[in-house]
Amino acid sequence: MRKILFIFFLLTSVNIYSGDIILDENIIVEKAMQNNPELISAEKMAKSYEAKSHKQFFFENPMIGIEYMGINDSSINLNTSMEQNIAISQKIPFPLKWMWKIGAGIEESNYYKYMYEMKKFEILSASKIAYYELFRTIKFIEITREILSLLKQLADIAFVKYNQGMINQFELSKMDIEKDILENDLIVLKREKEIKIQNLRKIISDQEFLKENFSVKEINIPEIRYTFEELKEIALKKSPFLKAKKSLLEASFNMRNMAISDYLPDFNVQLKKQISPAINEYSIMFEAEIPLWFLNNQQADISEKWEMAESKQKEYENAINEIIYKVKEHYEIIKSNNDSIDLYKNKIIPRLNSVVESAMTSYKNKKIEFMTLLDSERMLLDAKKQYYMLVVEYLIHFRMLEELTGSLE
Repeated sequence: MRKILFIFFLLTSVNIYSGDIILDENIIVEKAMQNNPELISAEKMAKSYEAKSHKQFFFENPMIGIEYMGINDSSINLNTSMEQNIAISQKIPFPLKWMWKIGAGIEESNYYKYMYEMKKFEILSASKIAYYELFRTIKFIEITREILSLLKQLADIAFVKYNQGMINQFELSKMDIEKDILENDLIVLKREKEIKIQNLRKIISDQEFLKENFSVKEINIPEIRYTFEELKEIALKKSPFLKAKKSLLEASFNMRNMAISDYLPDFNVQLKKQISPAINEYSIMFEAEIPLWFLNNQQADISEKWEMAESKQKEYENAINEIIYKVKEHYEIIKSNNDSIDLYKNKIIPRLNSVVESAMTSYKNKKIEFMTLLDSERMLLDAKKQYYMLVVEYLIHFRMLEELTGSLE
């Protein structure tokens, strides 16, 4: 029996998977950052709007024309014209309108830049979380195999005892049923593992990934070194999501100002020179736009842009409240799970190991029934699974908090 116990604890400390690839979260992150289609799309969109914003710094293209005057009305021959002029004109926006237009273009570009940053953290978080979920499933498989291996060895011993008349048919049948349940659990977990692997393939955009055997490294559990108030301040300053909302707000302010500035005139400058018959003179004309129909046009546009700016202001305020709530939620779950992880790792699981060892000795000496031993094994199985559930939940919320704040490590 001691030999069986030794094998059980040896399996507990060794990763039973072996393969060509040793997988860790850094491998997944690197591949995701290089290949994820959503991230690449967000990067291209950010570059596109950055290029678009540069257009706002320049005036519209000038107009150039040639004028033929005094053409005989009985002919379409341009050579019969009495006078030929060449003209060039340039539309010049009112300076404030131009500045606000530039500002709107810059903020629109900033919005997509921050959306790209947000997508980077989102993919970073998603790739790590996908790895953690695969890691948890693999650990569940290992734990279930360990218990099943032990149970099979106990079943061999029980069969000998049954033939010797030391246990009844019920105990033997109960052991077989428990084996069948664990074997079915293994089948379910293996299918779940394939789903988790496929999720990784989706994130890194590589359908051939992990087709060969692989093993996983143990996960390092990062510590959170900040208080809630510190995390809140970090998130409010650095959150890409909040920066994106702020850019939309600033862009809406610029659009509102541009609508108001429609009351201000745009200008047009035209330079004209006579080229035939050639004379050493030219004419210059200055024009200004008059907002004559402002009651039907500008006023409606101002109302639209004003309400839009108010809407974006409230969206930004709501985003601040949402960020603070999410930081608080993730922070409290992390703190709670940290205490629970310590409890399971240092107290509950070691105690249950001792309980199983004691139960096995008692079963060997006929002091307890198999059902009592089985209950202690179930408790150990559940405790180990719960430990990894807590570890992965801790890590998931840590990465989601990292996504909100920009970085925690």
